[in-house]
Amino acid sequence: MGKACGEMPRYLEKRRRVWYAVLDVPKALREHIGTKRFIKSLKTESLTDAERLVLPVVAKWKAKIEAVRTGSDGPLHDLAEEWREDFANASSIERELIYDDVLKEKVEKIGKDSPAQAKAFKLVVTNQTLRTDAHLEKWLSGLSNAPKTIDMKRTELQRLADKFPLTHQIDRRSVQRWAHELLHEKGYSTSSIRKTFSACRGYWNYLFLDGHLDREDQPFQDVIQRTSKAKVGLRRGEKSFEPEDVVKLLIEAKRNDDEVLFDLIQLAMWTGCRIEELCSLKLNSVKKDRLVIIDAKSEAGNREVPIHTQLVPIVERLRQLSTDGYLLTGLTFNKFGDRSNAIGKRFGRLKSGLGFGIEHVFHSIRKNVATLLENAHVPEGISSDILGHKKQTLTYGLYSGGAHFKNKQDALERLRYPTFPVSTEHCR
Repeated sequence: MGKACGEMPRYLEKRRRVWYAVLDVPKALREHIGTKRFIKSLKTESLTDAERLVLPVVAKWKAKIEAVRTGSDGPLHDLAEEWREDFANASSIERELIYDDVLKEKVEKIGKDSPAQAKAFKLVVTNQTLRTDAHLEKWLSGLSNAPKTIDMKRTELQRLADKFPLTHQIDRRSVQRWAHELLHEKGYSTSSIRKTFSACRGYWNYLFLDGHLDREDQPFQDVIQRTSKAKVGLRRGEKSFEPEDVVKLLIEAKRNDDEVLFDLIQLAMWTGCRIEELCSLKLNSVKKDRLVIIDAKSEAGNREVPIHTQLVPIVERLRQLSTDGYLLTGLTFNKFGDRSNAIGKRFGRLKSGLGFGIEHVFHSIRKNVATLLENAHVPEGISSDILGHKKQTLTYGLYSGGAHFKNKQDALERLRYPTFPVSTEHCR
């Protein structure tokens, strides 16, 4: 669901048509940091540009707040950066004098109050550490990924910089502890953690190859093992809804009078399609007896999905109501051209309201369809063709032209859900 009318985007404030980045400093740290609020002009009148530019600015502020909170950095960092520049430009003799006299004295003075800050100060000055996000934007600008992927990588790396403001704090043990914290304390799924660490590995390798790091270690490599299910807690991964759970979702959507979400759940429960596939489905891809999925996540995802008899009146009604050429009319695009983002968040709130946790997502409906097909003794090859999965066997995967449409149609007709006091034709 989009922002409510008049709601200000997060971390942004508009002053005389120009957007500013803003972040309130926690009360307990304001005296130490020296301000109640960070604020910086983004020098743009465009909200789209501001939403992109604000992220790295806020990330640096958050890193500074976290550093002060943990005692690992703080206001001394700016001074340390100035000293680093002087230290780097000094002759070898001057450098020895700086270290033996001025730097040593400064480090000892800082160490009386905070050994951690003293260590960080010395490492910054002697170029043995750097701010973790110092070269983040440069690295991102050199990637060939889609804008959405780059934004996701930026988010993952900002999470790293928030946790470890300086690179010397990052080692194998600290990363393993962080992974444990994300998994068991903050409830992240293993797939989400792997995504974060994948971005971290790419950035870390860049820092080393570009000469910003002298360390050849790989602190993010294989922290989460795919084969070690017991250790990484894959129980936190996505789970399938039960058929009765799907019915509960429908009833709740009807109770909330959310017609589009009500229809979306029905389309998913009778087809097994992904949320992105359904939300991007245009009317010219909806035939009398099938949905034609194109531009899917993989080659196997491009397929024809039979329209279940339960869906026939629903699909026809949606066709008649459409005003924008899409089967699910009225959905809005986000800045990446994704029509499923807002309604996906509405689904998240709906399922959370019913007591379902992070392991249940919209994709769990698709998993439910796969489970129902298996329990209905549908051959795996036919199920794969319905769901758009790549076949793993050589005979079917390489040589087969796919299951006949009639076989897929017969298989989907085997789907069964508990009866429920809700008309599947319309929410009202």
